Amino acid sequence: MLLSKLDNRQFLFGFLGLAIIVRLCLMPFFAHVDLFSEYRRVMFAIENGHLLDNSHRVLIYYIEIVSAWFGTWFIPVDYTLFHLTDPSQSTSSISDYRYFLNDPYVYRYLFFFKLPYLIFDVATAVVIWRFIDNPALKRIALLLWLFNPLTLFATYIFGRFEVISLFFLCVTAYQLKQHRLLLASVLFGLSLWCREINLLFLPVFLIALIDAKDAWFRNAIVVALGAAIVLVIMMLPDALLSAVGGNLELFLDPNTARSTETLNKLLQLGYYWFYPVVIGLFGVLIYTWECLQQEQAERFVIGSALLLAVYFAFNVHSIHYTAWLMIFPILAINYNAKMVTPMIALWGAWLVLWLLKTDAGVFTLFLAAPLNQDFMHMGHFPSYFNAHIATNELSLYQTIQIFRSIFAATLGFMAYRLITRHRQN
Repeated sequence: MLLSKLDNRQFLFGFLGLAIIVRLCLMPFFAHVDLFSEYRRVMFAIENGHLLDNSHRVLIYYIEIVSAWFGTWFIPVDYTLFHLTDPSQSTSSISDYRYFLNDPYVYRYLFFFKLPYLIFDVATAVVIWRFIDNPALKRIALLLWLFNPLTLFATYIFGRFEVISLFFLCVTAYQLKQHRLLLASVLFGLSLWCREINLLFLPVFLIALIDAKDAWFRNAIVVALGAAIVLVIMMLPDALLSAVGGNLELFLDPNTARSTETLNKLLQLGYYWFYPVVIGLFGVLIYTWECLQQEQAERFVIGSALLLAVYFAFNVHSIHYTAWLMIFPILAINYNAKMVTPMIALWGAWLVLWLLKTDAGVFTLFLAAPLNQDFMHMGHFPSYFNAHIATNELSLYQTIQIFRSIFAATLGFMAYRLITRHRQN
């Protein structure tokens, strides 16, 4: 009743303020070892002046450099804390990470490391608010973004930069909605400077550039120009950094770089002689092509949401990657997709799955993430499960597989709601 009395401006600023308070409370106290590894590279670059020697996720890299440099105004930085003898071996060990956690300024480090994530998180909320047309649906979409556990965990507990990539995808969709196709192409290209996996959305994006009301030759020119813009932007960092003599392999482990290529990651789950994920992805592209009469932004948003549903249904993933599942289903609310129930079901399945299939690298001195350490004085949860819940008929492994399957089923539920959106009341 009280919420209904708020106008949209009061609702926006009220819940943005509350969400920022929640995030500020999380920022200094949680992080995965990956966050420390990320900032070892950043601090190495600042200390040694290697500011032009990394084209890998270049936009993230420079945003984090600016944030870390800003943080040095408030923290007496001990660069030995981040010392790298060999930059190609920049992934931190747990023992290195424990050394970092014992630093007296650890909470300040964690806060400033996550500060750019907070900025892009709030900016994404504002873009979502502007993207949704219906005033009532604006409120639903805003709450789903600000208080969903997946992006909160990925960004402020695990401590990863997915939200920056999601911002660029979100603002790409907004520019498509405004029919600014060239600007949308530039922004989509910049999203590739954040996460290589965004290449997954490129076919859907190119189909979304087609306007069914235009002649075929005009559409061919627009699609070709959009593809050229994305390709040039994608190749630009390597070309520019090579031209100024940068060492593009500075932070790459030569022993593992070949095994972590993007295509291998996308196709890592195969069943004998075929890839079910490829069948699903091409099915989504066919569906998107068949929707040419719909708005361009709608095709991009719905097609990308379906691509992610297929990808995560068939692919093994790390816990923080599931944050990618949030942005496009939330934007789909603008097109009458009923997303609240499937998203809540998804959150529940995700939570149980990762209670069982957890990662031991999330902790700080002051607080410990309940999923991983002895925060609740009941032990590591998988150990607790084996000791008190598991039976001969239902092992930990079997339970993980069951909830992995339930998680995939919730993605199917989400996909169903997306496909049938125009028939929903």
